[in-house]
Amino acid sequence: MARYRVLQGIDYPPNKRVEAGKIVEDLPATSIAWLLESGAIEEADKPTKKIEEPVVEPTVEPVAEKVEEPIVADGFDANATDGDGDGFLQDGTPHQRPVEEK
Repeated sequence: MARYRVLQGIDYPPNKRVEAGKIVEDLPATSIAWLLESGAIEEADKPTKKIEEPVVEPTVEPVAEKVEEPIVADGFDANATDGDGDGFLQDGTPHQRPVEEK
């Protein structure tokens, strides 16, 4: 019986699975031609083709910049700015106040 080296994992009847590098003798005869042609298997008696492992590039996580929070005493910020342009500083807090013209 012919022996074949599996070059990529394959499933075949009845409910069998074989992974790359294994040698099998029980492949269905009707499948051997197209498995050889597609490169999924090779004859076991021939020199081994190198099975290439995928190259995984290391991922670099972006580094978030540290944002310095202003020192706030009791929630009041003397250097607050009108971020939304509505004419008020520290909107929605007990320290809400109109923007003073300088």
